[in-house]
Amino acid sequence: MITIARFKVSGLKLLFVVLLMLATVPQAFAQRNVCKECQAVNQPDAVRCKDCLTPLNKCLDCGTENPADRDYCSKCNAPLAEMRVLGTINEQTRDELRLGQSDRAVIDKELMKIAYLLEKKPKQSEKLIYQRSKLLNRMEFHSREAESWREFLQKFPASKKKSSAKIFLAEALRKWAYLFYQQKDMESAITMLLEAVEANPMNAEAWGWAGRIYNETGKKQEAGQAYLKALEARPGDQSFLHFLRQLRVDIPDHLRRPAK
Repeated sequence: MITIARFKVSGLKLLFVVLLMLATVPQAFAQRNVCKECQAVNQPDAVRCKDCLTPLNKCLDCGTENPADRDYCSKCNAPLAEMRVLGTINEQTRDELRLGQSDRAVIDKELMKIAYLLEKKPKQSEKLIYQRSKLLNRMEFHSREAESWREFLQKFPASKKKSSAKIFLAEALRKWAYLFYQQKDMESAITMLLEAVEANPMNAEAWGWAGRIYNETGKKQEAGQAYLKALEARPGDQSFLHFLRQLRVDIPDHLRRPAK
């Protein structure tokens, strides 16, 4: 009973917080120079309220007090729009409910910061786009991640991180292809997989999935070639060997055993 009661209290508290956030959105966004404590109207570039000295646009990440008209922190470049809303909620309540602290919220904030810095500091694009791509990888947003790696490789073909970018691109494309496969869109799936193995010919899983799709769509010769490529990337794999035997493909002896 105690657990249920606590759950109900938490649920009510969360509902209250959500309603409070919705109620404060107009003030936080449209009237950012209006003090949330005393409602005094300040100059657009004011840092603190002229009447009660309450910070008008405080960064919750680094504590910097920014002018009311800034959208990004002047010190750490964090986006401030959501923080203006969260700043209207009691700090203890924010911490208890981990508002703005979930993995997804943290990644979203970092992505917004990178988008801002790409405009502000274009000379750092190589580093920033690589960081953005890694964040999208953590988010498991495969299509956006693949697009980001494509942009990185297109803009910085001589980058020292080219090899790792290609490996990440191949994996993102393979996972994106699986989503197409689930939707029965075999043509799009195989297109993604072929791009994946072009980026990283040693991606055994991508070759294996290409073999599976070719096999399921009746393209036996292409299936055999794809499974053989998969085995070259991962010698001795029993699954690939099984399908190659079914397709009656000659298997070189050195691929029958795992590589040393």
